[in-house]
Amino acid sequence: MSVKVRQFVVMGLSALLTGMSIGVAPSASAAAEATCTHPSWSNKDSGVDSVRYALLEGAPIRTGPNEGCGVVGMADWNYYIYLHCYTINSAGHFWDHVRAYNRFTGDEISGWIYENNLDGIGSTKAC
Repeated sequence: MSVKVRQFVVMGLSALLTGMSIGVAPSASAAAEATCTHPSWSNKDSGVDSVRYALLEGAPIRTGPNEGCGVVGMADWNYYIYLHCYTINSAGHFWDHVRAYNRFTGDEISGWIYENNLDGIGSTKAC
């Protein structure tokens, strides 16, 4: 299944299920996003991506695939983003486990990056 089809199917199902849930507070999604989880991952993908150029201040790489997880570093256009695998968090957002390598300094950062912060489509392999 292509990544675009995968994202379309998951987002469509997420929208359908959200629309069907009665009595759920609107902030339930935000609360779920704030919780830090640490799912297992492995290096299943050989893809390389980059941070969106528009993010001049960089994109945070976190300890887990949620906005509430701690930031281990920031990656910007200087970094090659080596993709390992992706997961979908409880809020329905795609996150990729990556190793970010600064091509000028040799610095590395490993962790989770929000897929919308990447130029490409992110990982094509589920964790």
